[in-house]
Amino acid sequence: MAKDRQSGRVGWRTAAAAVALSALVAGWAGELIAPAVAIGYGALSCIAFLFYRHDKTAAQAGRMRTRERTLHLIDLLGGWPGGLLAQDRLRHKTRKATFQFVFWATVAINCALLGWLLRAGRVL
Repeated sequence: MAKDRQSGRVGWRTAAAAVALSALVAGWAGELIAPAVAIGYGALSCIAFLFYRHDKTAAQAGRMRTRERTLHLIDLLGGWPGGLLAQDRLRHKTRKATFQFVFWATVAINCALLGWLLRAGRVL
């Protein structure tokens, strides 16, 4: 796991993203979820990280930014672990309260939907 540059500690966002992705892999290995679901979360997490990185570099260079609603949509669709990792590693969007409120709402909605689908037996 990546460590915080200043303190040498792993950031809680990085740890939470690692736990979420590990849970998906464990669900796949335990045949609780379909491989496509775990792979989808992994792929969307990579895409989310890249979008957050693009937004951060664009902000630093004064270029056109990625819309927040685009970041939130990717997070809502399942890329939130990658978004969380990017927030921690890139130190991006962590202090903007309105962004964080919507981000955590997308995480809650995504997790609730996944839980509902698992309970209904629709993602195995």
